[in-house]
Formats: sequence, structure tokens, C-alpha cells
Amino acid sequence: MSTKVSEPGTYRTKTGILVHSRELADGSIRIEPEEGAAHGRLGGEELVKLSDDPNWPDIAPSVSDPFLFAD
Repeated sequence: MSTKVSEPGTYRTKTGILVHSRELADGSIRIEPEEGAAHGRLGGEELVKLSDDPNWPDIAPSVSDPFLFAD
């Protein structure tokens, strides 16, 4: 399933780059490639919608439990 970015969410390009689209206050859509991705033109590239959440995947820093391995 390929689509044009017309609504907020997270998409993946054919090359595997995650693209986050966010709706701005004026109703327009802002497209942001994933951090660290090779920034190239995204125009005309097929996108597959992965999530309605523009922040997907939510990667929280892993914090270990200090008492988990305590003696």
C-alpha cells in the first residue's frame, strides 16, 4: 500500500527512511525525515503508512532498576 502524505503519521520510504508528518496550526502538513537519515529529496517517492502517530516509534531511554541486581 503506497500513499501520499496527506495526514499526520509515520511513513516509510522504499529506501527504509522513516518520515514523520505533523499537522501545523494552519492546517498544512510538515514532513520530517528521521534523524540521522541521508537527507535527500522525498518528492515522488512511494510511502507506506506505518502509524497514525507522528512520533512513532516512541523510543524511551532505557533506565535500569538499580535494585534489580543488588545483593
